[in-house]
Amino acid sequence: MPLNKKYKPNNHNMSFIKVKNKKGTSDKTPPSGYSSWLDFWEKKKGTKATRCEALSCSGKPDVGGHVIKDGEGGKEYILPLCFSHNNKSESETYEAWDADLIAVS
Repeated sequence: MPLNKKYKPNNHNMSFIKVKNKKGTSDKTPPSGYSSWLDFWEKKKGTKATRCEALSCSGKPDVGGHVIKDGEGGKEYILPLCFSHNNKSESETYEAWDADLIAVS
């Protein structure tokens, strides 16, 4: 099948979405067994974070940032972010791969 602008892969995890930071999460501690929110993301994904997961950013993954999907309720996710993306205001959106989001229970 030729690729065109209307083609969407069957695997919804291959899409990117708009996210924004969830504020007021700096005192939240990760679940027992995880040393940080970045450690939580790495263990859940089964891989080491090598860069900020905001699309088009090549910064290093400084933290496991708390984000929400733009336009969705308050379901919280963890995403490896550089300090610059982690410090964006909650009204600013940026893009990330949907498959890179790890839900916080």
